[in-house]
Amino acid sequence: MTRTTASPPFIARLLIVGSGIMSLANSFTVPFLAVFLRRELGLAPSTVGFIVGSSVFFSIFAGFLGGSLSDILGRARLLLLSLLGVIGSFVGFYFSHHLLAVFLCNAALSMSAASFSPVGKAMLSDVLPDEKRVKWFSYQYLALNIGFAVGPLAGGFAGLSGGRTAFLVSAAVYVCYFALLGTSLLLGKGARAAGTPGAAREGGERFGTVVRGLLDSARVVATDRRLLCFIVAGLLLEAVHGKISALLAQHLAIGFADGTAILGYLLTTNAVTVVGFQMIASRFSGRRDPVTSIIIGGLLLFAGMVGFAVAQEAWQFVVAMVVFSVGETFIVPAEFAIIDRIAPATNRGSYFGAQTFAQFGGFVGPFAGGLLLAGFGGTEMFLGVGSLALVSVCIYVLVGRRVPGMSAGSRAEQEDTREPA
Repeated sequence: MTRTTASPPFIARLLIVGSGIMSLANSFTVPFLAVFLRRELGLAPSTVGFIVGSSVFFSIFAGFLGGSLSDILGRARLLLLSLLGVIGSFVGFYFSHHLLAVFLCNAALSMSAASFSPVGKAMLSDVLPDEKRVKWFSYQYLALNIGFAVGPLAGGFAGLSGGRTAFLVSAAVYVCYFALLGTSLLLGKGARAAGTPGAAREGGERFGTVVRGLLDSARVVATDRRLLCFIVAGLLLEAVHGKISALLAQHLAIGFADGTAILGYLLTTNAVTVVGFQMIASRFSGRRDPVTSIIIGGLLLFAGMVGFAVAQEAWQFVVAMVVFSVGETFIVPAEFAIIDRIAPATNRGSYFGAQTFAQFGGFVGPFAGGLLLAGFGGTEMFLGVGSLALVSVCIYVLVGRRVPGMSAGSRAEQEDTREPA
């Protein structure tokens, strides 16, 4: 179906604003979760690491499950259920005093937040015309980064960092957004978004139908070779930029007396660069195909890693981080745009959910980097991990150019690949 509305629907704007609101609320608590576990519960460092590290596995599982369920039950229902899960998790953290309770709350929080993300992206694709999606994915990424840039500072200034009260504040913020989004959907401002393909299936609520729908989604995703290639390519890019702070922290702690201060400068530089450059990258990407954006972004990531490898002074690390961060702004929205272009309309949520498997790169990067650092040194660590970006670029060049509508293909050609016969 072709949409001709001049201005984006209200629900699209609400999803973008909501991304910033939720990112702000999360940043009051998630970055300081380890502090809370140590200070409030007195857990050992190894236990804290296990709880925090387990989040990625819950997120990967829930991302695909939530996205697939949205194709069956409808986007609106899954978005609201995910928000309720986050609210319940934050409240649970406030009342938790034992290891098991904290572990369960962390698992519920990771799964709820992870299921919201692909469903929200699928809904944006549902309500926006093709030519506006890359720009709005960029807006969403910008809103997320603004929230995470402001939140920790605001939380620290308000004395919330690492305390129980922060969980209640975050829960309250989510309650407000839940009420706003729920009211908008119920009053009809998001009615068209709520009427996604899966929402209209009769009997979709029945358990057997849901299970068959999930199995069908898994089959469609598992047999799409293009999607699998893009997931691998995304995992490699995630290994480079997803946990760059962990690589830098280890390197700076070993060879630099003022390593902690340099790391602080670099994290601030990353946040400021991503927020400041995102709109420029969005306009650039809007005029070009997403594969080109990812190629440019991947090459900049590698250049930034080379810069880290040879840097000896703080200003050299900062320059390398600017280059690295600019590359990041090209990559993330373009990855979502590529998934949007290859996803059938009836399985859009499943495809965005499957993309969350690329988050496993957040484990691969620090793990491989730690091995290289221990065996060879910091220079080899940055060059070795950075080379994964070049491998990813090669995959996008080989596979992306053959996707109809990705570069020279027509819009009609693209629609033919996404609408089932």
